[in-house]
Amino acid sequence: MSNLVVSNISDGTTSVGTGYVVNGSAKAWVSFVTSATTTINDSINVSSLTDNGAGDTTANLTNSMSSTNYMFIGGLGWNATGAVNARTVYQTARSVSSSRSRTYYTDVSSSNATDADYNGVSIYGDLA
Repeated sequence: MSNLVVSNISDGTTSVGTGYVVNGSAKAWVSFVTSATTTINDSINVSSLTDNGAGDTTANLTNSMSSTNYMFIGGLGWNATGAVNARTVYQTARSVSSSRSRTYYTDVSSSNATDADYNGVSIYGDLA
């Protein structure tokens, strides 16, 4: 295997250091549905999802993170008519190989947990 080592990348107008590209890019993300069945729409570095119950999903990573000190960002969900049916995405557990999150209506309580049509999770940090 060969390595290509460069310090900057340019589009012909603007240059950026490769450190920003490598270190600043999401190492995993997933767009998914939980309202009917738990289904991945699209993803990078997510091998599967685990449905843990209403609004409770674990994203299983293909390649592990180097530690649990990564950044998690969760996206909101809408139903098929466009009305907001979920307002909070909260990470409930993390390991180097997975990230568990819950989607809620208005507050973080088990009675408000809900499945949603559109969900998104991104993970930023260092891969193992």
